[in-house]
Amino acid sequence: MACVSPSLASQILHSDHEVDCPECGYPVWIRFSEVIAQCTVTCPCCRLRLHLIDSDGTMQTLGDTLERQIDQALKGLTR
Repeated sequence: MACVSPSLASQILHSDHEVDCPECGYPVWIRFSEVIAQCTVTCPCCRLRLHLIDSDGTMQTLGDTLERQIDQALKGLTR
């Protein structure tokens, strides 16, 4: 069985990113996939519940956009 590596877009969407809690400023780790799914995360310091909202859908298209741009850049290297 061949080993299949995840796409770069998938890796970015599932990697952890740090944002500051709007209430106390403590760093909270989120994933872009949690923003796409509009999850709720809790600040580990002040326990504020943060509702992640992707109101204009930009996170949803991020993976596709990144993948296309990387493909275009790699094609330019092989010419």
